[in-house]
Amino acid sequence: MNSVLDHYIKSELLKTLSGVAIVLYLIFLSNQVVRLLGDVASGELPGSYLFILTLLASIRYLIILTPLAFYLSILLLFGRLYRDHEMASLSACGVGSGRLYRPIFKIAVPLAIVIAFLSFYLVPWAVNYESNLENRLAKTMEFTGISPGKFHSVGSRIIYLESMSVDRTEMQNVFIMTQYKNRPIMMVAEKAYMELDNEVADKMLVLLNGSRYEGEPGTTDYRQMKFTKHSIRVAASDKKTGPSSVEAMSTVDLLGENTTEAWAELQWRFAIPLSILILAFLAVPLSRISPRQGQFGKLFVGVLIYVIYVNLIAVSRAWTISEKLPLYAGINWVHMMILFLTVLILLKQYGWFWMKKVMMGKGLKA
Repeated sequence: MNSVLDHYIKSELLKTLSGVAIVLYLIFLSNQVVRLLGDVASGELPGSYLFILTLLASIRYLIILTPLAFYLSILLLFGRLYRDHEMASLSACGVGSGRLYRPIFKIAVPLAIVIAFLSFYLVPWAVNYESNLENRLAKTMEFTGISPGKFHSVGSRIIYLESMSVDRTEMQNVFIMTQYKNRPIMMVAEKAYMELDNEVADKMLVLLNGSRYEGEPGTTDYRQMKFTKHSIRVAASDKKTGPSSVEAMSTVDLLGENTTEAWAELQWRFAIPLSILILAFLAVPLSRISPRQGQFGKLFVGVLIYVIYVNLIAVSRAWTISEKLPLYAGINWVHMMILFLTVLILLKQYGWFWMKKVMMGKGLKA
């Protein structure tokens, strides 16, 4: 019976997990795609980058949403088993709630290992790749929608260019007309490209090998100068140019860092796979409902606990970085709090005698 029960619970849990995960991923990814499509429509993002940015976002969502999907799947599955009185039948056959952990953790442990690999290795790579991609895009973003051989109005400037490179990162034979303090300024240059000043997060238009003419020709304050390189501030970037350095660092490099921020990042990466095991431990007693409550009786409470859990992890991470919490506490106290809450729920449902049997290794057979 044990093998049959394990197979039944595992198959039903995997079916529920597949459905919940797909729904959650589609919701979050659709929001991401809509935002990116808005950037494409406004000319802030080339359409060719839509797929790769969506793929990188899906990798981040994968590790964030998987613990939630697995947690909700257990609540939904066991809520249905209680509603259909299958749990009552199992209890009559001598199968206790502790026995149900075995098939659950046969899925939870491999899933946590996969998410750990993603959290420690794949996600930092994706974050670093996305950061480099956004920095590269910042150099070409102002050129999106500008075509050679035409005059274009960009802010307070009029720009004309003779030609542009294939990758749209460099303009040739550029003419720029603008004003500064009501003085007309004209610049011509052989080449121009965009770069990002990381110190002030400003976009700079860099002109190479050209001349600058300031004022009205024939007046006493008319000035002309030649330059080999001249930078013009285009706009302050209103977007985050990239993640913090530790988010994009590999796990091996983080281990070599002796900073509070690095250790907080390591605790965060470890917390994601660990949360799968902790939430699985919590979901079983939390899913227990009375016949009158229905399948979704404890779903609201379960989601509320998850929201508090995740937010406390985020707050603890920030407190650790700002040294409001010691490193040994960090995020760990949040996991301990959820484990303590689970033990309290189990004690309320089954009492000290059952807990004693579990500690002696007999509770899982009850």
